Amino acid sequence: MDEQNLEFDKVAPSEFFIELAGRKRQIKFGNLALAKVEKKYGSIENFDKLQDDIEKKPMETIPWLLGICLKDKEGLNISNADEMLEAMDDSDLSIKEVMEVIAAAMQNSFSNLLGEGEKKTIAK
Repeated sequence: MDEQNLEFDKVAPSEFFIELAGRKRQIKFGNLALAKVEKKYGSIENFDKLQDDIEKKPMETIPWLLGICLKDKEGLNISNADEMLEAMDDSDLSIKEVMEVIAAAMQNSFSNLLGEGEKKTIAK
């Protein structure tokens, strides 16, 4: 690993948060989120399909991703995209802001799961 990557690892966050529905909530793209991606897309290797959905259907896909990554769901009805989008609107969160946090959490997860040189890139 080169010196620049070592420096980045020292300052890169390992925990990710958003302010949603009046609460600071942790975003974690862990085993459960990976299992849900695998179930929906057939394999965690099919990230091209997920990225395609993020680009073509962001208003459906990003709220779904948020729902599977949220650690604290208290007070939220995350059963459908409309409910999540409404909570985001009420919190003045844009799709872009939410996706940036989710993408960072995903990158962190993949860097822990995969070896160096195998890192997946998530579209922001």
